[in-house]
Amino acid sequence: MEDSDIKLIALNFGLDDIKRISEISSGHINATYRVDTPAESFLLQRINTSVFTDPYAVMENIAKVLDRIPVLRLIRTVEGGLCYSGSSGVWRMYNFIENSISYERIASADMAERMGRALRDFHSVLSDLDASGLCETISRFHDMDYRFSEFDDAVRNDRAGRLSSVSDEVNFMMDGRKRASMLSHMYADKALPRRVTHNDAKLSNVLFDRRTGEYITFIDLDTVMPGTLLFDTGDMIRTGCSTAAEDEADLDEVHFSATYFEAMLHGYIDGNAMLTSAEKDLFPESGRTITFIMALRFLTDYLNGDVYYRTGYSDHNLVRARNQIRLIMEMDEYSGGRV
Repeated sequence: MEDSDIKLIALNFGLDDIKRISEISSGHINATYRVDTPAESFLLQRINTSVFTDPYAVMENIAKVLDRIPVLRLIRTVEGGLCYSGSSGVWRMYNFIENSISYERIASADMAERMGRALRDFHSVLSDLDASGLCETISRFHDMDYRFSEFDDAVRNDRAGRLSSVSDEVNFMMDGRKRASMLSHMYADKALPRRVTHNDAKLSNVLFDRRTGEYITFIDLDTVMPGTLLFDTGDMIRTGCSTAAEDEADLDEVHFSATYFEAMLHGYIDGNAMLTSAEKDLFPESGRTITFIMALRFLTDYLNGDVYYRTGYSDHNLVRARNQIRLIMEMDEYSGGRV
């Protein structure tokens, strides 16, 4: 969008003295811009309403969460709303947190432990927030039965004609169905507490202080909704304990770091009084489960012809799926295959 268009949108949030506008291209879902004024900088985002079909419910959830996280604040519209809706879409604004940084890869055991503490602190701050008061922003997001129904449909229809080339990967998914569904079933059966969870608690969604390295806040709160804490610990383990990016094609570069895992475990569990014994015991399994979900989703999209995830080349989703499968196999080697 042109700067002039962004300035018109920013006027709805009370900003009329803008020095500079910069697009931030790191996100994959929402369009994001940094807006600088003489007094302060802000983050202006257009919500992707194809993914989040009820943006107002998303914003209500976020507002409730940010009541407990004052470092990140919503800038209301001049009319007092949580977002602005116009011909260009639905927009929201946050304060821009200076001297902050996020990371794509864990670089040390110390950093892994800080990531564990960050998620522990995020969950602790929200522990007294009633999960039933939040809306489900993406229906059945971590429901493994639903993900497998999508996968079964993709295998049955073979829309892109790719099924014959991925028999090993399909068999791996099919063979792992029961174990991969365990946490989802436990949550549905209320064997795991219903809590307020981030649901996209990957490393890159955490802001750390650029100077001290300490945790500041989680960002990208669109998926905050009811869930089990294990959905979040699983994504933390999946993204933080891998030695490579999730689309690394050279599987010799893809390893599960037991060192980082142990550091995360201590960072998250030590001193965490809110956890049940089941949540503690299933911490390792959560990483395997969420990694399995992502492998299943990548393979499903590959079979469907790459209709959901943005891809850079024809086998991109297959590379991602194989990458995640390699992680699962190394997780199993580390745990001895135990649940």
